[in-house]
Order: sequence, then structure tokens, then C-alpha cells
Amino acid sequence: MTWRAAVLAAAVLAAGAILSFRPIYEPDLWWHLAQGRETAEGRLVRTNVFSFTHPDYRQHFTPWLYDVGLYGAWQAFGPAGIQLVQAGCLSLTFWLLFAAGRIRAPAWSVAAALLIGFVILEPRAIPRPHLVSFAGMAACVLLVERAAAARSAAPLRAAIPLVALWSNLHVECVFGVLLLGVFSLSEHLRPASLPRAEARRALAWTCLAALATLANPYGWGLWAYLYENAAVPQLMAIAELRPPYLPEYRAFYAYAGICAILLLSQWRSLTAWETAVAVIFAVLGARYLRLTPLLLLATAPMVAARLARLADRGVDRRAVLITAACAAFVLSRVPPRLLVTELAAGREAVEPPQFFSPAAIAFIEGAELEGPVFNSHNLGGYLAWTMYPRVRIFQDSRLQAYPPEHFRAIIAASREQALWEALTADVGWAVLSVPRPNQLSGHGRFAEPEWRTVYRDGAIEVVIRRRTGSTSNLQPPTSKELPTSNFQRTSTSDVQRIPSVEPPERLDVGS
Repeated sequence: MTWRAAVLAAAVLAAGAILSFRPIYEPDLWWHLAQGRETAEGRLVRTNVFSFTHPDYRQHFTPWLYDVGLYGAWQAFGPAGIQLVQAGCLSLTFWLLFAAGRIRAPAWSVAAALLIGFVILEPRAIPRPHLVSFAGMAACVLLVERAAAARSAAPLRAAIPLVALWSNLHVECVFGVLLLGVFSLSEHLRPASLPRAEARRALAWTCLAALATLANPYGWGLWAYLYENAAVPQLMAIAELRPPYLPEYRAFYAYAGICAILLLSQWRSLTAWETAVAVIFAVLGARYLRLTPLLLLATAPMVAARLARLADRGVDRRAVLITAACAAFVLSRVPPRLLVTELAAGREAVEPPQFFSPAAIAFIEGAELEGPVFNSHNLGGYLAWTMYPRVRIFQDSRLQAYPPEHFRAIIAASREQALWEALTADVGWAVLSVPRPNQLSGHGRFAEPEWRTVYRDGAIEVVIRRRTGSTSNLQPPTSKELPTSNFQRTSTSDVQRIPSVEPPERLDVGS
């Protein structure tokens, strides 16, 4: 290994580690682990098995292979295994982007583009299957760059097995196909990088890659899931399905502006496919904050090539690198010093006590509470992971796992106590989030004299129904008094905010 290769390896590994070994808040992580456990034991999840309200509701698509891998990492390395998976995905993404950029730009200009790219990826650096899609998109960009450089469609053949594998890991494989399609169609209409005959071959490979999205146990379910996900904002305002907001996503807007300026200022070298790719993925990122990384992933080689041409015109490359580093410093959502001083690994990083409580789970087990439970939506996956099948949940944070009327009923009931009492008539206990009150949390609706708090810490409150005439399938234990030795009165003011957490008033529902 040459010293340059060693430096590159160290840089991409460090970038992946810095974005991964830190405190996180990710409610969906627990559902992915629970599903991975089910699949690893031979029970591929096709319905909402963790729910008692809609156990037979179909699950069109789930990232089953990612979930199995995540579960395997937890089994092998514990909570730190989750961080290792995340660091591996991010490091691979940076390496693939660097390789794609180097096809038509020097290392220094690619590094300058990725310095800003680092702070664009940071808000989305959470352990969800979209991490695999980062690497998948970067791989597709690499294939496109190789095809353009070789003036041949041949490199795009590799997209077919890539997308087939990717379709079992995350639904965003469709964006890889979109990238290939935009490149191929643009080259067919206005050839610049490929002869028209090669562009037709590229379109053929793209069509086969699109068919490869069906190479998963759910088949067309992937597309049905994507359609349902696009309809979610009509139901409620979900943080990651809203436009990126300032100041948290300023890096995205700054990068979009830089990209536009560089491409338009060098318009003579701008191809139709570059224009279409930049516009389409900029629009997607501006529409949905969860898609903001796609603009970087799709355009980093273009930006690197234009930065290199600035040096050809007399701009000092060191000035470009220093400017990019300063821009990354200013645009970072998290104070840069915290990225290197607040590193964390293991259980307290992955299962932050501010939001999740092993002590509360131990209390539930000790109190012998089981069966149907009302839960705050951000705790559904956590209970599924720690308590299923002994406990069946009321809801979790996946809107596609329930019919829309389920969440509409919860929101309506959150405004009127009589509706709330009817909604929760069949449960005898509830597990509520202390630091995340919202319309789906049950906050303020489980009050005396109907309900009694039997446990509370800084993260979780457990309440039970007092009356004995409940129609619930689960009655609070009557043979013995519920233990209260673990009952702690912890003020919510003691809860400290983790940098990666969305504002509390936004519902962050993932895939």
C-alpha cells in the first residue's frame, strides 16, 4: 500500500467513525433489530406481528437483509456492533465517491468536495437502512463515471446485480435506477459522453436494473411501499418528509448553491445528463430532507471536476481546499469540536438513557406486566425489541405498518378526553415517553384518578389503570402490590439534548 492509499484509507475510516461513534437517538433502530431477530429465526415479517391493534396488517416491504445484518452485528459485538455497521457503510460511501471523483479530477479537488459533503451527510448519519443506500448511490455514480470515461455502456451492466442486492436492503434502490435512467436517456437524446448506440445499450441495462428491484421476497411490495411513503405527509407532518429547514440543513442549501454556480459558470462543458441529474436530485433534496444526501452523492464528481478547472485558470488549489474546510466548519450542524470530543461507543451511545430505559424494562418484567400495552409511538420499536412476544404494542413509528385511520384516531383522541378513553378502553397499562411529548405519545391523557403512575424515570413513565372493571385483556397484577422501589421522580429538565435529535414538535417517522 502506497502512502497515498494509506492516507485515503485512514481518512475514509476516520470520517465513518466520527459520524458513527457518538450518542444517537433512533427509535426505528429497535424495530429493525426486532424484525432482524424474527427473520433470523425463520419468520420473515409480512404482517405487523408486534402489534395487538393490527397484527394482520400487511407489510408491503421491509429491508429484511439489512435488519438481519444489524441483528447479527448486535449478537456478535453488542451495541457497538450497530456503530460498526454504520461506520462501515459511511466509510464505503466516502471511498466510492472518492473513486468516482478521481476518474476526471485530481485528489485535492475531490477532497474539497467531500469536505462539504461530510457535513451534508452528518444529519442523516443514523443507523437506518438508508446508510446502505448512500453506498449504493455512490456505487451507481461510480458506474456512470466509468461509462462516461470509457464512452461505453459496459460498466453499467454491474448495476443489475447491485440493484438486485440493494432491493433487499432498502427501498431507495429506486433512486439508483433513476440516476442510471437519467444518464442513459439524456445521452440518447443529446449524446455527449456516449455514442447513441451505446446510449441505447445503457437504456437496456437500466431497464434490467429496474426489473432487479423486484428481486426480493416482497416483489412489487417495494414499489407499493414507496407509494405509501410518498402519501404519508398527507396524514401528518413528518420531520424527514418535510423540506429541509434552516439552520440545521444549511449545508445542503450551501452545497446546492455552490454546485449551481460551478456548473453554470462552466456551462460550455456542461452536458445534458449532468444538468438533468443535478436538477432532479436538487429538487428531491429540497422537497424531502431525508433525501438531501442524494444531491451530494449524485454530483460530487461533477463539482470536483469543476473545482479542478478553477485551478487550471490560476486559482490556488490550496486556497480551494482551505475554503472548503472553512465552509464545512461554518456549515456544520453540530459544533465541530463536539464531533471529536463527544465520541461514545456501546450501550449508552446507542441506547441513550435520556430516551430509553433498561431500568423501566426491568421494572415491567419484575411487575409481570404483559399483553396489550398503549405506548408512545417512539417507544414501540423499543418494546418490540425488549419485550415481544410477551408484550404486544399499540403503535410504533412506522406509519406504513398501520392503516391511516389508526393514526388519525390517535390524533383526534389527543384533542378530546372522551375519545381517548374510548381509544384506550382495551388496555390496562401504558408505557409513555417522558422527553418526547406529542400527539402520538399519550402525554397528559393518563391521569388520576383513572390511572396510577407506578414507575417513572427521565425517559419512561409506566402507568396502570386503577379500576377493576376494565374491558382490557390485561388487568394490572392483583395478587401482589406492584413494586415501587424503582420509582424515581426525575425532572424532564435533567434530560440533555443529543445533537442528532430532531426538534420535539416534529414527528420523526422512519422507514
